[in-house]
Amino acid sequence: MEKNNFVEKSLFIKSGPTIKRVMSSEILYIQCDGNVSHLYMLDGSEIVCVRLLKLFEQDLTGTGFIRINHNILVNLHEILEIRYVNARKRQVILTGGVVLDVSYRKWKAVKEALLGKN
Repeated sequence: MEKNNFVEKSLFIKSGPTIKRVMSSEILYIQCDGNVSHLYMLDGSEIVCVRLLKLFEQDLTGTGFIRINHNILVNLHEILEIRYVNARKRQVILTGGVVLDVSYRKWKAVKEALLGKN
């Protein structure tokens, strides 16, 4: 997948007493636990902030991010492989060997996004 198809965006993330500028291409995935979001970065760092995943999803529209389940938003450019394990388990493998579960409802959208059928 070409990165040229997507727009690069910068986000300003408030984490504790600091506000950091983060480029969308630097984010591996975002995982939400209630209203607390964890941004896992390509460099291995993590940024924690109080923000709903839904708001990140809106801000990152057109940048190559896709929701793979209720709690996780993934950078499509960092997906190395998708795997159908069995009828109840589907996964994406990201850069760095990170393995995340894909929900049954999101599986088709993930496959189509990777194959460019959106």
